[in-house]
Amino acid sequence: MSTKNKDNKRKDIKIIIIIVVIFAIAFISIRTILADSNPFYVVASGSMIPVLNVNDLIIVWAKDNSTSFTSANIGDIIVFKAPDPREENKTIVHRVSAIIENGNDVTGDVLLCAPIAINEIIQEKTILTKGDANECSIPGIDFPITEENYVGKVVYTIPQIGIIPQMLKPPVNYIIMAIIAGLLVFSFVHGSKNDKQQEKEKLKDE
Repeated sequence: MSTKNKDNKRKDIKIIIIIVVIFAIAFISIRTILADSNPFYVVASGSMIPVLNVNDLIIVWAKDNSTSFTSANIGDIIVFKAPDPREENKTIVHRVSAIIENGNDVTGDVLLCAPIAINEIIQEKTILTKGDANECSIPGIDFPITEENYVGKVVYTIPQIGIIPQMLKPPVNYIIMAIIAGLLVFSFVHGSKNDKQQEKEKLKDE
């Protein structure tokens, strides 16, 4: 292999490594700043249209959940786990529409899809949410949201980019990685064969 071709291949490898390192650093940095092992969520339903659409990628602030929950305000878009056990811990992203605290004092708008009785005085802050595209709040999903159910506040949205991690779930990600690795190997092997062929032709000409 000629010195020039060797240098070109080294440059290609360096570029690939640099790109991978940049993406890795960016990903780890966001996770560290937000103090969450998974600050990234993909919108899976149309309940928040037009603000959030299916396949939008949202970044969630979950640093110090207790403080974040305490400071949650009406109008915030939050991520939480559905409080009804029958929902199997489903992850929801809706907007805070009302807050109940200090002995059932309510601030905000309460529009439930079905009546619900509150038999006990609510001692701790409890949130009621609603999807922007929904007509009312669904008991067991939108209410009651306590600190136990709370995941974090949506701080940034990247439209439609969420389709990428959805596509890259196993086993698709492994197939894509295998194809990329195969292409790189083929490229280097093919390049080496061409270099050897060129060197043989040069020797014949001499």
